[in-house]
Amino acid sequence: MKGYYCVLSIISAACCCQAVGAFAPSHHAATQRRRILHQRAVQNDEAGEQPQKNIFNTLRSNLKTAADEGFGTRARNVGDTMKIDDIVVPLCSNLEKRQSLADRGIYPGVEYLICDIDSEEEVDRSVSIRPAYPLRDYLERSDWPVTVAVLDVPLWLAKATYEAGTAVGTLMLAGTYLSIAAILASFIRIVVVPSESMEPALQPRDVVLVTRSILPPRNGDVVFFNPPKELDEAIANSKVGKAAAAENVQVVSTKGKQFLKRVVGVPGDRVGVFNSNPYVLLECIGDDCTYRVDRTGEYSRPDMFDDESWNRISPTINTNIHEDTERLDRGEYFVAGDNGFRSVDSRVWGPLKKKYLFGTAQWVIFPANHFGPIQPGPFSVEKGLSTERN
Repeated sequence: MKGYYCVLSIISAACCCQAVGAFAPSHHAATQRRRILHQRAVQNDEAGEQPQKNIFNTLRSNLKTAADEGFGTRARNVGDTMKIDDIVVPLCSNLEKRQSLADRGIYPGVEYLICDIDSEEEVDRSVSIRPAYPLRDYLERSDWPVTVAVLDVPLWLAKATYEAGTAVGTLMLAGTYLSIAAILASFIRIVVVPSESMEPALQPRDVVLVTRSILPPRNGDVVFFNPPKELDEAIANSKVGKAAAAENVQVVSTKGKQFLKRVVGVPGDRVGVFNSNPYVLLECIGDDCTYRVDRTGEYSRPDMFDDESWNRISPTINTNIHEDTERLDRGEYFVAGDNGFRSVDSRVWGPLKKKYLFGTAQWVIFPANHFGPIQPGPFSVEKGLSTERN
């Protein structure tokens, strides 16, 4: 047995040596292959970069040429200097003339190769030309090249000048469109109604056109605004917010959200809330007072917020904020949802400050059966405040 194991050991050692000897050339070959593949990859990368460099170099050269020769109608006409094998672009702004040239196979804006020049005299000079690249079938002709008098074409441009002018024109057009889009985005928003808080005037998933406020909002306008910090504070101080804080649970933040509500009161108005309905005091003659009441109705869970939210004589919850707490200060607006049952609004968190406003909702633009101006809110003018709850 000892001899048997000894033989196995010798055979194993021999096999190992043979294996090492057999794989040594393969390892070297693999190294060589990796080196070759790496070199090819580098060459491919350089080959890939080369067209990009060529494109930028060509564009830079074309722009330099165009800067020297001018752009558009001010570009230098090369009709008297073009030579055989030059590539030129005929241009013509006259529609009637363009059609006449097109009938003869000269298409403005197409690159042509100069095949022959019949005369070196400027007055009688004519050239034989053919497109520098294949055209669409309906533009191709069987009689290429065609001959045209140089003076029959109002403007001949060098290829470099034409390409540079096209690039600059495209950039200017793109810049114009982007500028218009940026301006429109700063003044116009398309908004999707997220909830039932503005029913029946606005239904969930209605698409609304909103324009930035230039003039101050008026009573009855529907405004689009960012959530004020007072809203988050009101949610944090509600029963749900306090319960969440006690259990160390994060309350959903309103950050990044935007809202639509109707303006009930504007700066200088004397605003309050009675039986969940916001009101504005219009006038008092003796003891007889007239109010404009926004019949929004009671919130679905009035117990969630302070009782003062639903009955008070001031626009704000904290009566220490203003010296005259019955009036809205400058830049303050009292807003509420038309459907008070689903709306958390100024009744809960107080006046909306002007800095949070984006603009005013103008029209419902989708769906088609809701298309049109936004309906007026549930306002009524009343003598005294009714104890009815809507």
